[in-house]
Amino acid sequence: MKLNVRMQKVILELICLLYILLFVYAAVSKLLDFENFQVQLGQSPLLSAFAGPISYIVLIVEFSISIMLVIPKMRRTGLFCAFLLMLVFTAYIVIILNYSSFVPCSCGGILEKMGWTEHLIFNIAFTVLALVGYLAERRNTKTYTLVISGSFFSILLVFILYIISERVLHHQNPFVRRFDRGVVEKTAQTDLQMYNAYFAGSGNGKVFLSNTNTPLVVYEWDNRLKRLIKHIISIDHDKYPFRSVQLKVVPPYFFVFDGTVPVIFRGKVSDWKAFQIMIGNYYFSKIVVMDSLNIAFRAQDRYSKENILGKFSFSKEMNVTLINNILQKQKDGVFDTDGTMSYDPILKNLIYLYYYRNQFIVTNQHLKLAYRGNTIDTTTRAAIKVNYFKESGERKPSTPAVTINKYSASYGRYLFVNSGLRGKFEPLDLWKTSSVIDIYDLKNKTYVSSFYAYDIGEDKVSDIMVNSEGIYIIIGKTLQKYRLHKNFN
Repeated sequence: MKLNVRMQKVILELICLLYILLFVYAAVSKLLDFENFQVQLGQSPLLSAFAGPISYIVLIVEFSISIMLVIPKMRRTGLFCAFLLMLVFTAYIVIILNYSSFVPCSCGGILEKMGWTEHLIFNIAFTVLALVGYLAERRNTKTYTLVISGSFFSILLVFILYIISERVLHHQNPFVRRFDRGVVEKTAQTDLQMYNAYFAGSGNGKVFLSNTNTPLVVYEWDNRLKRLIKHIISIDHDKYPFRSVQLKVVPPYFFVFDGTVPVIFRGKVSDWKAFQIMIGNYYFSKIVVMDSLNIAFRAQDRYSKENILGKFSFSKEMNVTLINNILQKQKDGVFDTDGTMSYDPILKNLIYLYYYRNQFIVTNQHLKLAYRGNTIDTTTRAAIKVNYFKESGERKPSTPAVTINKYSASYGRYLFVNSGLRGKFEPLDLWKTSSVIDIYDLKNKTYVSSFYAYDIGEDKVSDIMVNSEGIYIIIGKTLQKYRLHKNFN
């Protein structure tokens, strides 16, 4: 009998020692690399929304349990707390394995080297050890009731955190990005052998690029980025004082324009000959071709000199529609409302994304407002100061503005945004060597996920385009193609 009691104490001491080593080692490892620990928690689908406070709570709990296991009078309580904590960790991994695509381990130290299955087995073993140690001294109805109820509420807590975090992440995101594994896969890459390229459009299995230095040259790539054909555009009137000629291709048509000159040319991709279809007093600064007869544009109001949206329609004769209540002024109505425009041919939506604030606008093809959405960063007002010169009437930013959203593209129900800001818990070194593309679901009005487009040398993303074939990205002189995960189609 004495031997059994002595053996029982030895086993209990051994269990407590193992737990002290485990928790102290794990807590110290997290503490020594605390920033990385928070980064890992920030990528967890269960804990993303609570990564900040939980990073501190976990450390405090692990150190506290270790102290309790050292003190004889508190040892049993410490074992019970260790059992509940390990049960929480185990439930966490079960959800990760069954409901998440990928989450980095956030345990610290040598445990970080384990795979998820090995980690699950390890956690189950230590959970059983804590339960054995807790039940070793005393077993009665009250003890079993406490174990069962504690287990139930511990597992329930994990599921509640998962549900709340998912809701917060997608609908009320506190600027925490999710980089799910397998969201995109790079399938092709080619050397453009030139800088200053931009996407002119796509269609019929082709991708069309142009270049700001040679605006009337069209570079036609097949969708595998294997075959290149160059076309030279001819226009019927080339005596205009063009400053910045742009090209848009929407097969079977293409459009040539320069907003500083109020003319638009249209032609067919079968011969690349462009003919003038508009001339007038309508100057514009941005343009998006919706179809062969309708073009959305941004211009300045004649009276207020502020940015407004409009539409050119070319049916029997040209009609112009101006909408002056879509863009919302915060400071000057020009620089603070600057942004990118894209058109989704599937849902027939126009999307206007502000450069300097976390908002985008969705309208239908008639420029009727559908809703205003937000990107996940927290910049609600444009951080820009504008000087106004009365004599010349010019407006100029007094300081460089912080660009929140750089480039955008939309297709189907998704909006893709090249963000200019680093989110919470994102590694600084990775941010310096890559660009982030955020994905938003326009139908459900939610943030979905993000992925990195890695720099090539010192070159970063300079343009993006999306179609039914995939995501196309220009980085310096390189054109890349990515395939979106099937769950997004």
